[in-house]
Amino acid sequence: MILVVADTLQTAQEVCGAAGPDARVADATGAFASFDQQIEAVVVACGGRVRPDQVDVLVRLERERPWVPVVLVTGPDPELARRLLRVRAASLVWYAELRTHLRPRLDAVRATWGLWSLADTLERSSLPPALGKALVLAARHAADRPFRSAQELAEAVGYARVTLFRQFGARTNGATTLKAFIGGLSVLRVYELRRSGLIWKRVERRTGLGRTTMARRTKTWPGCTPRELERMAPERLFAAFTAEHVRPILPAGSDGVSTLDQE
Repeated sequence: MILVVADTLQTAQEVCGAAGPDARVADATGAFASFDQQIEAVVVACGGRVRPDQVDVLVRLERERPWVPVVLVTGPDPELARRLLRVRAASLVWYAELRTHLRPRLDAVRATWGLWSLADTLERSSLPPALGKALVLAARHAADRPFRSAQELAEAVGYARVTLFRQFGARTNGATTLKAFIGGLSVLRVYELRRSGLIWKRVERRTGLGRTTMARRTKTWPGCTPRELERMAPERLFAAFTAEHVRPILPAGSDGVSTLDQE
């Protein structure tokens, strides 16, 4: 779903027409209520100046869904740059170029951001059937409750763990491991939940991972303590995961998540 937050109904209708059939309109309050749904991208649009409540939507998305891409649609505004210093936006489209530029820009950011985008990219890739099914499921589960181990993942997809290990190893040639991939996904989920403001006890309940386990995993990757993890910029963390655990899986020259660290 593409969530559209606009300053007028007319603007919202125009944005939805340009964004495509999977676009849904929400005001600022509705946007917050939609955070539990699968949001692939958010378009914040206004024909005039960027309103404070629209900036608030971007700020909250940055905190609670740091890997959901946000595309800002607006007219030239001398205060735009100053306001954007407070938020993370994946892309900017001028209102006059809405019909020609919005959909291509959305396709680009949706292909390169977030765990759901990662799952879609893995699903489109030429992975062996067993490994492809397992990695897609792992990425999609990580957006909610990550798998705790390769054995748990193997049981979920109905393949022997040794089969997944063998196919993963052949694919990556030792650059990373299935255990590291699964561990990295769980770190990303912990990162998201902590940035949303959840206390550790609630993070433990949401992920099924104890705090000692999480500390061990963050030390393994990206090589820091949980407290240090919380202070990392989203783009830095996503870029590291992509470089270390995603690119080795994908074919050489693949599009999509292979450029997750780029705008």
